[in-house]
Amino acid sequence: MKEMTPRERVMTALRGGIPDRVPWGEAAVDWKLQVRLMEGRVDFKPAEFCRKMGMSCLTNLVTIEHKRDGSEAPHRQAVRVFDFTPPWIAEMAVDDYSGRRFVRKGLLTTRDSLKLFDSFLPDPDDPASYEDAARMLDESQEDFAVFARLRAGSASMLVSMGIDQFAYNVFDQPDFVKEAHRRFSEWSARVVEHLNKLNFDFYWVFDDLADTHGPWMDMTIYHEFFQPYQKMVADAIKKPWIFHSDGNILPILDGILTLGMDGIHSIQPSAMDINEVKRKYGEKICIIGNIDLDYTLTQGTPEEVDQEVKERINYVGRNGGYIISSANSLTEYCKTENVWAMAEAIKKYGKYPLTSVP
Repeated sequence: MKEMTPRERVMTALRGGIPDRVPWGEAAVDWKLQVRLMEGRVDFKPAEFCRKMGMSCLTNLVTIEHKRDGSEAPHRQAVRVFDFTPPWIAEMAVDDYSGRRFVRKGLLTTRDSLKLFDSFLPDPDDPASYEDAARMLDESQEDFAVFARLRAGSASMLVSMGIDQFAYNVFDQPDFVKEAHRRFSEWSARVVEHLNKLNFDFYWVFDDLADTHGPWMDMTIYHEFFQPYQKMVADAIKKPWIFHSDGNILPILDGILTLGMDGIHSIQPSAMDINEVKRKYGEKICIIGNIDLDYTLTQGTPEEVDQEVKERINYVGRNGGYIISSANSLTEYCKTENVWAMAEAIKKYGKYPLTSVP
């Protein structure tokens, strides 16, 4: 088989085809981990990092952020230039140790709080929102697949409302829930219309709908309160795209697939059996993820990483349609040696035809 570029590998897998090698793509790689993997350097370009690791997708582009006292916080995952997710409508706080922001509480509590959309969400039609991305796409794309990070509205609504409050509101204020979701989805759909004009290869849409036990809604609730609004964003998308949710989404996966995405991520090992997903959906959709973040990459040994990568490639990679990835993203608490073990194992076992895998 002719050797492909990293971009060709990703796009072939997203179409359900068989590339020359199993591509490796991560939703994000924490900045502190990137620096460790680059042996302390902070002046590298994203393409240089991807070449060194053997990744096929450009990971998040970073700049150094600063703490509230003005000092640098290089351990923080910094601004993603290709991130077009809306801000939470929530009260935020900052962890004193890591400098990471987190949601203290959602502010979408009653219908009257819908007025907060005007002050929290930026203008989706502002050309300045896309200028840096357009420039960096021209400068950095090379032969890697480049994606924009989006949301379809669901995670934005759930976090900004709070899951407990959402559960009450479904029965007490159903029209309020639908209106909040509609506004987030309309915002993302407008953003997508602008991104379609840029040279992104695909989109990665992050909309968590579940925890390890199961979805936060049944199929009936999903179809009434989620699917119509997610579809607004899906219908605006004119490029291949991946849908991401942590947790066990199997009970509602048939409903999610009606959105028409090309890939599904992250197939969390503690929540879903990737082999079952492959058997049931492997001919319909590209499968992405499943290298365990709870144990293997963070607490395991390089030998255990090697074995897990080998097993995933040997089964899920059969007949193509697989992009290997962690079961979420590469966090700063991943062991550096384990990430290197993952990179080496992908090189060792990922070449098609997979009959050569020992």
